[in-house]
Amino acid sequence: MDIDDWPRPSEDELPDMYEDIDEMVQTAEITLRDHFEIADGKDERIQFGKASSEDFLAAIDADHESMIALFQKVAGLPDREFERQYGVRGIGSRFRDRKTSLKDVEDAKKFADALAELMPESLSLEATLYSFYKAWEGDQRRFYRMRYESEFLEYLNEEGYNATKGNSLPGEPDIVIPDSDPKEIIGEIRVIQQKDKQKRFKEFRTEAHEAHQNFDNIHFVVVANLGRQYLEDHGRETVRGEITKQGTSEIDAVFFHDEREDFIKQLESWGVTKDQQQSLSDLE
Repeated sequence: MDIDDWPRPSEDELPDMYEDIDEMVQTAEITLRDHFEIADGKDERIQFGKASSEDFLAAIDADHESMIALFQKVAGLPDREFERQYGVRGIGSRFRDRKTSLKDVEDAKKFADALAELMPESLSLEATLYSFYKAWEGDQRRFYRMRYESEFLEYLNEEGYNATKGNSLPGEPDIVIPDSDPKEIIGEIRVIQQKDKQKRFKEFRTEAHEAHQNFDNIHFVVVANLGRQYLEDHGRETVRGEITKQGTSEIDAVFFHDEREDFIKQLESWGVTKDQQQSLSDLE
């Protein structure tokens, strides 16, 4: 099977996510082949019905991250349902990142017992992996978008700006500089899918208007991640103009995912306050 042929609606915006998912699916396929009987025929079918609890436990132990996630998705039960129905506490949150063996862990044994009961007699190998792929993709989109926001804020702090997310401020902006009053920069960060881009652009303009009403003497900035291909196809300045309504909105600057250095240059040209401790450290 060729996972490169499976649909990837967010590939331009979140390429790292798909690289990670590809690796998990490839690992899961190897592990399934190693620990379960697979019958040949019109399609390859995993014979879960012939597997014991020990087989499931060995598969989980072979790769905690991939196999716990796969079995949870195929079985169709989240952590709380495994706990309610089978007494397994937080199998996904507690054990997926564990580095040591699960073979002697009581909750892992309970999880394996539950899988031996829950899993169907047989499943197509490709259908199993594809179902896992699409379910994990849906779960991970928001996580990777949040990670992108965090990485951008980390970059700004590394460049000497006290940048935070304004969870307690009006509008809950994604970028606030500095973290003390008065605020000088208010901004939003989005990973944008093409199908809802016009809705997101409108949200930026509404957020800019509200920010200028809530804060005095601020610059409102947008960081938009639409993916490299979209910008190449439509032109950066054209897209920037779409977002700002050709400069008629209250958005003071728009930057794309690969324009971090331009963002810093703009902050410098506006004279935005830098962290004094960081500035002194840079001079030493």
